[in-house]
Order: sequence, then C-alpha cells, then structure tokens
Amino acid sequence: MNTLHWLTLASLSAGSLLLAAYVAVAAVVAWVMTTARRRRPHQDAAWTDHPLQQVRLRPRGGSLRLAGSYVQAAGSERVVLFVHGKDCCRGSELFTSTHRLARSLVAGGFSVFMLDLRGHGDSGSARLSYGLHERDDVLGAFDWLVAKGYRPDQIGLFGASMGGACIIEAMAHDGVMCGPIVLDSTFARFDQMIERNFCKLSGMPIWLLPATLWWSRRLLGVDLRHLQPARALAACKRRPALVVHAAGDSFVTADHAHELASAAQGGLWLTGGRRHLASFGEDPAVYVERVVGFFARHLPSASPSAATRPAQRANAELTGA
Repeated sequence: MNTLHWLTLASLSAGSLLLAAYVAVAAVVAWVMTTARRRRPHQDAAWTDHPLQQVRLRPRGGSLRLAGSYVQAAGSERVVLFVHGKDCCRGSELFTSTHRLARSLVAGGFSVFMLDLRGHGDSGSARLSYGLHERDDVLGAFDWLVAKGYRPDQIGLFGASMGGACIIEAMAHDGVMCGPIVLDSTFARFDQMIERNFCKLSGMPIWLLPATLWWSRRLLGVDLRHLQPARALAACKRRPALVVHAAGDSFVTADHAHELASAAQGGLWLTGGRRHLASFGEDPAVYVERVVGFFARHLPSASPSAATRPAQRANAELTGA
C-alpha cells in the first residue's frame, strides 16, 4: 500500500473519530439541557391564617404524579395558578420566594394554586421540554381547579420565564378559555433564546447546537425549534395580558417581551432590573401592587359554577380532602 493510500486511510479515520466525538458531545449536552436541576419547595412560616393544602394530581392525559399547593381564600370566587420556570419550584417562581405575592393575592380575595412542573419540586421525574410537554401539567392543574368549582374565566394564570411558555402552549394546544395572564421574563421564540445563550450555558461552541437539538428531539419526541410562544399566543383568543420584563435582562432580552405583548395585544411593563427574572426583586411592593391590581381588575367575581366535567373531576386528588 503506497503512501497516498495510507494518508487517505488516516484522514478517513481521523474524520470518523471527530464525527463520533461531535455526536457524543452533543448527546451529553442535550442530556444536560433536557434535565432540570431539582429544587425542593420550602415551607413559609408566614402562612398562618391560610394554611397551604398539599395537592397531588396528574397531567391531562398522563399518569405522572404532580405536586402543588392550594390556598382557599375565604369566600373566594377567583383563583390564580402560578407556574414556575426552569430549575424553580412552587413558591420560588421568580428564583426567590414568591409567597409574599401569593399571600397578597389571598388577602385580596383570590385563592392560589402553586404547581410543581414535572421534573421539578416534588413532582415526578421527566425530561425537560421547555413547555411542549409541561403544557399538560398546566392543563391538569387547570382541570383540577375547574373540578373545584371555578369557571375557566375565573382562573388567572401567572407564569415566570419558561412557566409563561407552558401557559401559552396550554392555551394554544387546547383552546383553554381562561382569565387574564401575567407573563414575567418569558421567551417569545425558543430558537432565538437558545442560540443566544447556548455557548454560555453549555461551554461549547455554537456549531454544536444543531446536533444538540437533534439529540434533544430524540430524547423528547418533540422538536424544540417548534416552540414559538409569541406565534402561539397570537393564535389564541384574546384575554387580558400583562407582560413583565427586566429591561437589563441579557438572558431573555426585552425584545422577547415586546413581541409577546404585541402578540397578546396586552400591556407591557419594563422594569429597571438588570438580570433575568429581576423585576420582583427590584421593588417587591410595587410588583405586588401591579400584579394583584391587574388580576383584581380583570378576574370576574361571580359565584363559581358547580358544573364540572367528569373527566376533570376524576383527575382531581386533594390530599386530606
């Protein structure tokens, strides 16, 4: 065998090894990217007049066990469902304790339901799909609340970061007729968000992203590039919406907020925060006043309907009830 043949063989072998390494590294990155870092909910001692009731329920159409906390306000006819973001859990939707916000809602006459999404908090383990599968968790909690007697339009939704995408996907997927929504630091397009942050999050060069998304699709059974909350929100029936965003957020930049507010034809509140999910921490008192006031203006206070769908009632399981 002459020298040229040896060089050709060596080049092919090196190329094969590099390709194998590329694919293997992308698989590891995809595994990490679709794995949430579990954070356990903490018990807030300030819940004295309205103790938290621990809830167990299932996603709509699924068997995974989900956890949540429910607070029934006295004579409450309205409820707000909290949905946290990646690596958070109920009660820490904004990467800090949001029990103050929840208690303020209860004091204002709203019941509150705080949900642990799959793979987070005390819920069952599952891969992270950034809203494409988690939408069924939101729908399961929505069904639980309808089974408790709340009309769909008496259910307000509060979503932080990825939690906002979960809410939008739930509304778009099932045509959910809910009440007003608040979206804090939610991305408008997943592909744009991950392209901007991939190198920082993974420590890998951007040319590894296509293979990582390819592996993610194999792990999840869905293509994350199809996750476009702004487009989905524009296709939903209009309801009152408030989009909150820190102007200095470099992870999900403020242009995402503008796109979502435009899609929802809703209000946009840009705060002076300088990082992701910073608006609440900038001035908790003002944040609470704005969010509670928004729900107070837009959630009806008519008496809950007793009518519920049998399938939804079968899904509801309240510990100790």
